[in-house]
Amino acid sequence: MNRLADTSRTRAIRLQRGISIGMVGLVLTIAGIVESQESAVVRRPSRPPESAAAATASAKTDPSAALFEFHSSFFVNLHQTLLHEAFLRKGAPDRRLESNLPLADATMTDPERKTWNRAVDFYEARFQGRRELFDDGLVKINGILAREVDTSQTLGTGELPEDVAEVLRSAAPVYMSHWWRGHDAANRKWILSMRPLVDSLGPKIAAAIERDLKEGWPAVPIHLDVCYFVPEIGHAFTTNHPAHTTLSSSAPTLGGLNGFETLFHEASHTFADTMADALLKECAAAKKECGDLWHGVLFFTTGEETRRALPEPDQAVFQPYAYKNGLYERGEYPKYRRVLEKDWQPYLEGKIDFARAIRQMVADL
Repeated sequence: MNRLADTSRTRAIRLQRGISIGMVGLVLTIAGIVESQESAVVRRPSRPPESAAAATASAKTDPSAALFEFHSSFFVNLHQTLLHEAFLRKGAPDRRLESNLPLADATMTDPERKTWNRAVDFYEARFQGRRELFDDGLVKINGILAREVDTSQTLGTGELPEDVAEVLRSAAPVYMSHWWRGHDAANRKWILSMRPLVDSLGPKIAAAIERDLKEGWPAVPIHLDVCYFVPEIGHAFTTNHPAHTTLSSSAPTLGGLNGFETLFHEASHTFADTMADALLKECAAAKKECGDLWHGVLFFTTGEETRRALPEPDQAVFQPYAYKNGLYERGEYPKYRRVLEKDWQPYLEGKIDFARAIRQMVADL
C-alpha cells in the first residue's frame, strides 16, 4: 500500500474494493506458521479475532495453516518490470521508481532490443499516468498473472486482454535472457531472509494485530508476489478478494526488520474494516475530517507490535518504518502521530478499551 498520506476518497475506495502487497523453481509456502479501486461494497468473510492464536495449534499438524505464501513469479515480475520501465520514460521525478536508469544489457541483439522497446512502448502508451493500487485494469492484470505457475515462461491464461498477453509473450524471452535470473535471485534472497523471522515471530505479531484491530486474518494464506521492481509508492501494495500483496525485493526501505514489519503492515489492510469503520463513524459524529488517520493506525500498530515481538536487546534499537522513513513528518501525519502516541498507544498497552481509544483520537485530532 502506498506509504504517504492519501485522501479520504481513496481510503474509501480501498475499503470498497478491498484494496489495501516463481521464483523459477521455488514457491515457499511457510508451513507450520500461523499468523504474514471503484465498485460496490463487498464484505469479505472474517475469521474471529482469536483466529491466529487458534490456528497456531492446527499449524503444528496442518501445513496449510500459514500466514503467507511467497512467490517469485516470472510473469508478475515481467509485468512489474515493464511498468517500471514505462513510468521511467516520463523523465519526471516519481516516488514509485526504484531506479533512474532504464534496464540495459550490452549483450542484447538488435532484434531483442527492438522487441523489448516495443513492449515498453506499449506499456507506456497503455498505462502511463495510472496507479497500480487504484486502477481496475492493472489490478486485474496483476491478479491474473499471479495465478500463473511461478516457473512458467509460457503464458497460459486466456483472461488477459489479448494485446497485453501478446506483448508479455513477445517480451518474455528477452527478459529471461537478460534480467530474470538476477531478479529472481534477489527475490529468493529476500524471501529466505524473511522466513526465519516469520517462523519465530509471525504467530505472535499476527495474533496481536488481530486483537488490536478487532478482526481476523484472512482465512487462507496471503499470496505474496516478491518482485525486483514494484512501481508503486512505498514499493508494496495489497489488494483483496483474494488477499494479494506485491512487494519489492530491491527497495532499500524494505530490507531487514522494516521489510518484515511491512509484511504485516500490508497484511493488516486485509482485515482493517472494523477499525476503519469505527473511526469513520466517530469522525462523522464529531463532524471532523480525519483524512488518513486510519492508515496511520495501521502503520503505528504494526510497527509497535513488531517491536514488542523482538528480543529485548533489539527492541531498544528498532525503528518502525513510519518513524525511520519520515512518514510522520509529512502532510497531515505529524498530527496523526500526536494522537496515535497519546491515545492509541495506551490502547495497545491495555490501559483503555478500543471504543475509548477511537473517541479520544478523534477528539484530540
